[in-house]
Amino acid sequence: MKDYFSKYKFQGDMVLSQVLAKPIKNHLKYYKDYTLVPVPLSPERLRDRQFNQVTAFLDSAGLSYQDILEKTDVQKQSDKNRHERLKSQNPFTIKSQKSLPERVLIVDDIYTTGATLKGIYDLLHQAGVKNVKSFSIAR
Repeated sequence: MKDYFSKYKFQGDMVLSQVLAKPIKNHLKYYKDYTLVPVPLSPERLRDRQFNQVTAFLDSAGLSYQDILEKTDVQKQSDKNRHERLKSQNPFTIKSQKSLPERVLIVDDIYTTGATLKGIYDLLHQAGVKNVKSFSIAR
């Protein structure tokens, strides 16, 4: 998986987004009552990478989602150790608090420490989202 994600995310091999499309779609069919919300990239990371690896997975699986989150430019998570990741400030914000869904399934590519998901989970709960779950493609 490490080689797969390295080629996919850092070398831009977009064809790899299709490899897991069917298993992702099969798993997420159980969350039809949830709005899928992909973990966003910072504008800087998106410029460098040219694509969001999470939305590319969802697009390949033919799944709809809502981009309701933004991320500020911060040091890459992959450059931080576990302690640094857990101590990081939450870089996420909600684009608009108007008409947030009641049920959200946060979709991320890799679960390492849980800091990303916890930050988003806390943010959404504070904004009044009643039911927040998460789905990560790899751990």
